[in-house]
Amino acid sequence: MEAGGYSAFICAESGANCIQFQTRKASYLRTPESYQMIKSNPYLYGMPLLFPPNRIKGGTYQFNGITYTFPINEEQRGHHIHGVLSSTPFTPLDRRITHQEASLTFCFEATKEKPYLTFPHTFRMTLTYLLNQDGLHQTLKVQNTDTLPMPIGLGFHTTLCERFLPNTKAEEYFLQIDAKKEILIDRKTIIPTGEFIEENQLLKALREGNLSPKGKALSNHLVAQEGDIKEAIYTHKGSNLSLHYTTSSPFDYWMVFNGGGDKEFVCIEPQTWIIDAPNSPLPPSLTGFRSLAGGACLTVHTTLQEKEN
Repeated sequence: MEAGGYSAFICAESGANCIQFQTRKASYLRTPESYQMIKSNPYLYGMPLLFPPNRIKGGTYQFNGITYTFPINEEQRGHHIHGVLSSTPFTPLDRRITHQEASLTFCFEATKEKPYLTFPHTFRMTLTYLLNQDGLHQTLKVQNTDTLPMPIGLGFHTTLCERFLPNTKAEEYFLQIDAKKEILIDRKTIIPTGEFIEENQLLKALREGNLSPKGKALSNHLVAQEGDIKEAIYTHKGSNLSLHYTTSSPFDYWMVFNGGGDKEFVCIEPQTWIIDAPNSPLPPSLTGFRSLAGGACLTVHTTLQEKEN
């Protein structure tokens, strides 16, 4: 896709993942060098779709009298993590191109004959990318095509290049996120403890835009500030060029992850619920746990935009 001074590349075979987003100046998303690379690690390139987002403790939970069981794909900790939509083929539905913008739409449908993992509901996901002078706009619509209420948690494992400009140093890049609280997680299980922190050095640095991901191991879970728009900004201080990543409710949580700080990427992951929300003893108002009634839809939006400060 090319429009508005931007270009993007979408891989339909791997969850309709946007694996490249760039301008004349910068390349923002971590892009695989080959198709084999994204197949071997589908979560650390581009903007992979997560359903469910992050971890389900023991791969199981109960809702509405039904036991939900997911395969254990994080064997070290005994959890299910991220789902498999990021490596599942999506069907191209629509393509539109004008002088000002370009759009592509993709679809995945879970049916009784072809279910999604062991998830006991049928549903349809439609993922649309619109590219114009205001950046890359992503719209995900999920429809419960079943009659029973369906638990719904969504996320994107958006993976940025640590250095999006050539001939720059990683120490020149800084992250800003509108974080209200940090969700404390047990470092052995990576499951929330039920505690929240409103003030610490991490939150202060993120709010002020002074967090340098280089050399710091980041694996932190955050509650976004209240309001219609949630925003993360990744800036190169030398050029004042930045990537603005905006979302809206129900993307009320962020996960920040950089693989230890020496892998040349930083993940900024919007999520609609906290890690292991279905098993949390906390109320849904704090965890983001929700369900879709039969026939109902949930629509979420994100935008990537280059700005020069």
